[in-house]
Formats: sequence, structure tokens, C-alpha cells
Amino acid sequence: MTDPRAMLAQGQPPLILASKSYARQAVLAAAGLAFEAIPAEIDERAIEAQSGLTAPGEVAECLSRAKALAISTLHPGRYVIGADQTLALGAHRFSKPADRDAAASQIAMLAGKTHELHAAVAVARDEQILFSDVSIARMTMRPLSEMAIEAYLAEAGDAVLGSVGAYQLEGFGVHLFERIEGDYFTILGMPLLPLTAFLRSRNLLRF
Repeated sequence: MTDPRAMLAQGQPPLILASKSYARQAVLAAAGLAFEAIPAEIDERAIEAQSGLTAPGEVAECLSRAKALAISTLHPGRYVIGADQTLALGAHRFSKPADRDAAASQIAMLAGKTHELHAAVAVARDEQILFSDVSIARMTMRPLSEMAIEAYLAEAGDAVLGSVGAYQLEGFGVHLFERIEGDYFTILGMPLLPLTAFLRSRNLLRF
């Protein structure tokens, strides 16, 4: 089995991922990046309100930077990755559904339409942002009847409450879609290609 530290240059301490997201952790682990997951305990809604930003991509970038900085303050000298994702249908931005009825309502709003996922990643070290990037994926959900939505919710279970838009593409949520434009890592909320390009630019990776 490949040593998960193999992709980091010799002598580099593990990266820190300022997130508890299983999907983001899985992306980094599959890429062979050694990291510690230390979730950033920040008030996202307060930071968003204070920023005055409303564009989905700008909000995602602002929050990814805030997460990275919050953990960087506590761990001097370490490279800290922050990430965030927003889902928008036109001017309307979605949050995680509070219950099954809210999940059904979100899916009904998205059905038959194309929405956007804005995934942002930022890297901080010693309380300074060194890098940030925003990637976009466009997701077209197929038309769905009320019966189809109920059947999906029954199959997916409580997992729908853990994701904005009430779906996880890596699970039963894939059955809701007819077209996807954008890379898989963006959909999972971790723009991996720009992140690894930055890490290489800092000579943090072996190749």
C-alpha cells in the first residue's frame, strides 16, 4: 500500500485541512496527501454578513479563506487548507435542508433546471493567505415528479440532510441528474487540480 505521506516532499509536516467534510478528506487522501483534519469553528453566517458579499463564488472564497486563517492562527508554520462550496439557482442560494420536507422542496426547485456549484479552496500559512481559487460546476437535474422525489428521499435517507441541495452525487443523488459540466472534485467541494498546482509551486510535492 502506498504511504499516504509519499506525495509530500521529504521533511514536510502534514497539511492541515480546516474541515470535517468526509468528501473533502476522501479527495485529499485519494491523492496521497498527508493531512490532519482540524475543523474551523467559525460563525459562517456572521462572516458572510460582515463581508457584504452576495455573489455565490465570492461568498465561497471568503469562507474558505476564513477557515484557513482561523486554523493557521493556532498552528504556526503549517500549511492550512480551507474550503467552502455554495449552490445557487440564479440569484437564489441554498443552505442545507433542515428536515425531509425542506429537502423535498429543494429538489422540487432544482428539478428540470441547471444550477451552479461554486467550490473555493484557500491555503494559509502563518496567518497569511498564500493562495485561493474558485471553480464552477453546472448541474442539470432531470424533471422529477413528486412521486420520484419521494422515492429518492426514501432511498437516500438522512444523508439528504447533510448536503446543500439535498443530494450527494457520489451516492443516490447521481440518479437525479441528466447533465453535468465541471470536474468531479469541484462537485465534491475540493478543487484539487488548482490546489495541487499551488502545492507544487511551493515544492511541497515530490513531483
